[in-house]
Amino acid sequence: MIDVGWLGSPVDVATFVVVLAMLVFRLRPRVETVAAAVVALAECRDDVDDDRLRDDLDVDDRAVDALRPRIVYRDKEGRDA
Repeated sequence: MIDVGWLGSPVDVATFVVVLAMLVFRLRPRVETVAAAVVALAECRDDVDDDRLRDDLDVDDRAVDALRPRIVYRDKEGRDA
């Protein structure tokens, strides 16, 4: 068994758990969003191989599509055209 004492006091263990939770639940999705944004920007450039970049960063097509803005045209009466 792993003893809690190897990591430090109970406060140190709680701090470790909080930092680990923040890393998994907050930082990781942000990194994935930034990677998708980089691929979306690379698609606009001719001098960048966006397919290779997508494979290297392991980004889904859906993540890139989610970052693209959608322009919806509405007429004066508020109906979609």
